[in-house]
Amino acid sequence: MMMKRVNISITDKYKALQKISQGKSTNKSIAEEYGVKKNTVSTWIANKRKITEAYESGQVNSSRKKMKKSTNSDLDEAVFLWFKNARSNNIPVSGNIIKEKAISLSKSLDLADFKASEGWLDKWKQRHNVTFKTVSGEENSVTPEMTASWSETYLPTILSRYELKDIYNAEEFELFYQAFTDK
Repeated sequence: MMMKRVNISITDKYKALQKISQGKSTNKSIAEEYGVKKNTVSTWIANKRKITEAYESGQVNSSRKKMKKSTNSDLDEAVFLWFKNARSNNIPVSGNIIKEKAISLSKSLDLADFKASEGWLDKWKQRHNVTFKTVSGEENSVTPEMTASWSETYLPTILSRYELKDIYNAEEFELFYQAFTDK
């Protein structure tokens, strides 16, 4: 009888190894718990140092199944450092911006054959657990009290110049159409 191939996350492998090292479980019980063969658990034990380093360093997304590193690890880390710096300064970063920066950095590192493809970007995001979420910045720190005077005095003055049929609701488009993207 063939077992179905099961991929176990680095977090689960780490937890299983902790149970074994603490004497709480055996190879056989771990194999049954995770639905893998005993020799798979033995492989985890043989690679315990790598699994522990990957989990504890936080450099590898712990939900990943494999610990495969990037072929250009220097470039990978340089892009990640740049990304963290940009995000800490509340600068919105998109996938295309990351790819352009990767190309720029690859030239600095003399990596002539590097191509910043969508596949590379997807794997880079997985390796570093990067997701594009909304940036909370200056426009999000404005309170209703701060804008009350504008909407009570200035806005009615502007709207009084137009007939009602010529006024459309565009939400904040008028205010933020030149702002950076927020993702």
